Amino acid sequence: MVGIEFYFLAGTYHATPWGRHANEADVEWPPSPWRILRALIGVYHRYSLCERYDEDVLRRLIEGLAAEQPVYRLPGAVHTHTKHFMPIAGGKTTLVHDAFLRVLPEDPLGVYWPEAHLDGQALALLGEIATLMPYLGRAESWGEARLVSNPPDRWDAMPMELDAATEMLERGEGEMVDLLAPVSPSEWPLVRSKWPVRKSSLAGVNHLVDALRLGTDVIEKERLNMPLGATRVLYVRRRLDLAVPSGSRPSASLRRDVPKIQANVARFRLVSKVRTRVLYALDVGEVMHEALEFIGAKQDRLTPALTGLEPKTREPLRCGHAHAFILPVDEDLDGYLDHVLVYKREPFDQEDLDVLQALRQLKTPEWWPGRERRWQLYFEGVWHAPAGSFSRGEPSGDVPDAYVRPSRVFTSITPYLHPWHWKRGGAKFGPADQIREELRRRGFPEPVSVEALAQIRLAGLPYDARKFRKLRYGARQELPARSGGLWRIEFAEPVYGPIALGANCHYGMGLFYAGELDSVRFPSERQASAEGG
Repeated sequence: MVGIEFYFLAGTYHATPWGRHANEADVEWPPSPWRILRALIGVYHRYSLCERYDEDVLRRLIEGLAAEQPVYRLPGAVHTHTKHFMPIAGGKTTLVHDAFLRVLPEDPLGVYWPEAHLDGQALALLGEIATLMPYLGRAESWGEARLVSNPPDRWDAMPMELDAATEMLERGEGEMVDLLAPVSPSEWPLVRSKWPVRKSSLAGVNHLVDALRLGTDVIEKERLNMPLGATRVLYVRRRLDLAVPSGSRPSASLRRDVPKIQANVARFRLVSKVRTRVLYALDVGEVMHEALEFIGAKQDRLTPALTGLEPKTREPLRCGHAHAFILPVDEDLDGYLDHVLVYKREPFDQEDLDVLQALRQLKTPEWWPGRERRWQLYFEGVWHAPAGSFSRGEPSGDVPDAYVRPSRVFTSITPYLHPWHWKRGGAKFGPADQIREELRRRGFPEPVSVEALAQIRLAGLPYDARKFRKLRYGARQELPARSGGLWRIEFAEPVYGPIALGANCHYGMGLFYAGELDSVRFPSERQASAEGG
């Protein structure tokens, strides 16, 4: 066995996952095998170890470690971030989120290759690299590393195919993450053969070590969506801590006394083996509603504010949408669900937050048609979204979400199902009129315009209302809306979201994105009136 233990002396770990923007505030945890091997190569060149160990020794070291996916022993870690206003051109500033993990400096991160066999020279080189390594991840993650040969008492992150990973998921202790890893040395010749030799930037890439040396400038120049020689590996890791480790500076965003900030928006990250298309947002919303009801009953905290049901009669609440909205969302607009928002008009109380923080995974009930489906949930934090118009003197960066942030324009991301019939008292009462009425009842200002859309486009693909699932499996529903419609709402001034209107709005239908989307309008008002609901 070969192992390395890393100690983060400042108590912080900074690293942005491949393919993610720094402002998404995500942290690559555990450090990917690709990142670790690149760090080893970087130290080899930075400290001139090539004077004592030739290139062949480095190649044997890297190929020996790349032949196996490592397992990890993780320290307790809390996800948090800081905000900075960075200067840009024109004397202006832009808000930047710097996400990181807080860890205890004396609690090491262990990376182990149980079946790796390195010769004497390669092992000696690895030992010297570990001794000289100044940081892992971004330069702020400064620390120390040492070579170890004994396994730890537990594994906290491992490839999905291992039995221990499945057991961790079944116990509700783990969550799935994608990590970037090098292909094995036996797979490298096939990967290399797919790239033309005459490509100038890749002509000298003949070995896996060469591929690991490539910088992001070369990858961007060749228009690669992933580094040459890299692959994504599904890992299961122990869940991040929600409480600050003893001896570490507390993170304000994850304290247990969050009700003091009057939070009424909670956000979960949604992860699954097979990504869920936005067309099935209603399914995720309904399954999460069932899960909240189950956990509330199990903890004897069946709060009507989350379930929307009277505790004794189990009848739906008649309180003007005061209970929680469960809103599966597509944050990056690629057509797949990646987060779930839980929004309530009034602030969450401690019982609400206890139930929400206990929610770790979703599973379709036994009565659900088709195969069983599962999702992992990661509780990211809570915020406050004030009702009414957005004040220009108030910072909008406090709500890092594309559906809650203030905006003048809101565009449908799931179909609006108008809740009333087209005629009221003999007068026409179409979907546009019903949207205005619902906004008025929810306390929103009168919109400047309400316009029907034929379709929206996500990641270049068209979506119209007819493609979405719109009726719940757990209730027999007869709705006035036939197929639903997509809409664009414009206000005179920015207002906070989220905006979810119409039938099944508490499960994700009638949800509006805070901003413009690539969309197609109807060619005529008559067609818009016919198809808009």
